[in-house]
Amino acid sequence: MDVLGERWTVLILRELLLGPKRFTQILGRMPSIGPNRLTDRLRTLHAIGAISKSESATEYALTEFGEGLRVPIIGLGLWGLPLMSDGVDPLTARADMVALCMTVATSPRRLAGLALECDVDAGAGERFSMTVSEGALLVRSRPSTSSAPTTVACDAGTFIALSLGTQKPSAACESGRLAIDGDVEAVGRLFDAFADAAQRHTAAQSA
Repeated sequence: MDVLGERWTVLILRELLLGPKRFTQILGRMPSIGPNRLTDRLRTLHAIGAISKSESATEYALTEFGEGLRVPIIGLGLWGLPLMSDGVDPLTARADMVALCMTVATSPRRLAGLALECDVDAGAGERFSMTVSEGALLVRSRPSTSSAPTTVACDAGTFIALSLGTQKPSAACESGRLAIDGDVEAVGRLFDAFADAAQRHTAAQSA
């Protein structure tokens, strides 16, 4: 906690769980930190070997040591899933963070046989990709490497509702809150797996 307890440190690591980022990209996600404090936190994380930086010092990424924090940090997100039942703040909601939680929460059995390359546009400039292969889900801040990915467009609140199972993809499409271009069946199956995972975690915590 002497290392991770500093304000902003865990949030910086959380951003890097979605893949390498430039200094300006991290700052853009948490502008209140300010460039000086961000520089200080990045310097500390680099000194302990949790992150690496490119030769030009413009891009930062988690090291193998830093990757050891993936499950604990995502675990904090999973702990907070029941808190979303009271509603989602549209000003702070982030679909990519819910998707990131699902990389750990979703059972590989539910993803077995599913292959999907998907780019998500969650509005307000939020874009990320979800890749499912060999029973594993990968979420990245960058677009899919596929030449023809499936695209999903919805606001963050809708994405979160679909992930929690409080709204079905078919109903969201009918209402115009969700648009899918590509493998509709695979996207629906993925959201069903998300909902199952979220409901299992919520039930376990309330038991």
